Amino acid sequence: MSLRQINRQKTRLAILDAARSLAADSAWYSITTRQIAEFAQVSYQTLYNYFPSKAEIVRALIVETYVGPEEDMLNIIKRYEDDLLASINEINAARFNSIQAADPQWWTLIGNYFAPGGDGSYSGANILELVDQSGDSYYYQLLRQAQGTGRLRLDVDIQLMAHTLYCIANSAGERLIFAEANAAALQAVLAEQSAQLVTPYLTLPD
Repeated sequence: MSLRQINRQKTRLAILDAARSLAADSAWYSITTRQIAEFAQVSYQTLYNYFPSKAEIVRALIVETYVGPEEDMLNIIKRYEDDLLASINEINAARFNSIQAADPQWWTLIGNYFAPGGDGSYSGANILELVDQSGDSYYYQLLRQAQGTGRLRLDVDIQLMAHTLYCIANSAGERLIFAEANAAALQAVLAEQSAQLVTPYLTLPD
């Protein structure tokens, strides 16, 4: 990674950390992007270059916590060799680790942000849909690699399979957050579900 990429990553993380810190003391709707920029010690223009709106900041925070840190996910995909199920389980484990590492109060804050206002509107409209697309992409990239190496059949609709993998992982993640379920047990069930979905479409190794 170049020095420029490292600096960009540090700036991005500083902005997200600032937003998360401010949200711990104030309601999301009352926080402005200028306040976030000042807390992160960056110019407003710099913040805008990374996140053109507060909605994008919230989306990034959810993706980082619920979908998983982008760098971790991309590293798993880069490390893929030929064991597709093992890599899928790695992605799911990384997501579980990220969810468990978050302060439980953070989920309450996010829930309040998406709660309907007095007029029935949602301040986070369309953000969850964008998050879903982000989550799909990691599974999709992994499946595309598996198809490229001949490990996954070419007639598989990898977009549909990626979405299905993401949905069953989401279901397990929600149980982890809201039902105080056992993480190891959930991961074992999720690994079994993923295997049932993917195994029929794997090609035999040479």
